[in-house]
Amino acid sequence: MIVKDYPELKANILYKNKHLSTMLPALFRKHHTAYSRKRISTPDGDFFYVDCLLRSHKKAVVMLHGLEGSSDSQYMKGFANLFSANGYDVHAINFRSCGGEMNLLPQSYHSGYTTDLSFYLKSISAKYDSIFLMGFSLGGNVLLNYLSNSSEVPLQVSAAAAISVPVDLKGSAMELDNGLNRIYMQRFLNSLSKKMLAKSKQFPQQIDTKGIYKIKNFKEFDDAYTAPLHGFKDANDYWNKCSSINVLNTINTPTLLINAQNDPFLSASCFPYEEVVDHPFVHAIFAPLGGHVGFMLNNKQSWLEPVVLSFFED
Repeated sequence: MIVKDYPELKANILYKNKHLSTMLPALFRKHHTAYSRKRISTPDGDFFYVDCLLRSHKKAVVMLHGLEGSSDSQYMKGFANLFSANGYDVHAINFRSCGGEMNLLPQSYHSGYTTDLSFYLKSISAKYDSIFLMGFSLGGNVLLNYLSNSSEVPLQVSAAAAISVPVDLKGSAMELDNGLNRIYMQRFLNSLSKKMLAKSKQFPQQIDTKGIYKIKNFKEFDDAYTAPLHGFKDANDYWNKCSSINVLNTINTPTLLINAQNDPFLSASCFPYEEVVDHPFVHAIFAPLGGHVGFMLNNKQSWLEPVVLSFFED
């Protein structure tokens, strides 16, 4: 369903700009979060890290960050502190290679990789009466894909929230290849390329980085690396199979989807009006402002945090 009755996003003049509302929260909103860290060994011989705030609560939130983010991203720490202060144990998953240490296999993570989330939830579900899930950007797409397979979702999962989600991966990739949006694209490519160079040293027979510095967009990067390393034919095959817009109709967990109409990462196809208008479980807010994983009213006050907390507690 399309949610129209939500708190007005009265952002100040700076945070009405799509680029400033995307960048300023990361630059000026600093959180201290006293995580404890768990190293999770996976059945395929790899590992990932989960950073936690544990107080033996009976409810928990499990969070997923965006592309090349981590539990240390400011939006993750802000929500971790909020949930911890409101009686939730917090589990902030770092995707493979994103926890400050390179993982052990040639592949790491991608927009449709739900295996680690599923594995971790099964390992903790018996400890809690209720579990809530939250994903940002790429992590939101992973989350929606995960929720679409109801047989994988533990009974304890009560609700979920997905924020600033590129539900159409191809559309988002094309949007980031336009104008000033290329600033974000280049930042991602710089980080991803550094990882591929490190991976090529681990696996020189499997990963060839010749020409990596000539890559200019996600199409070229996903064709060269993401797709072949993770079993897809090419970038288009990867995007098509992992875009959560294709599976929204199968979600049966109460889920809040929040995308900003001025998000520089999202194409028009990332606002799935037709797919959610009559959906009994997906509640969509397509806010006029917010940028990408921003939704700040000013340098200190978040519009997003109380909205998500209210949804989980209703």
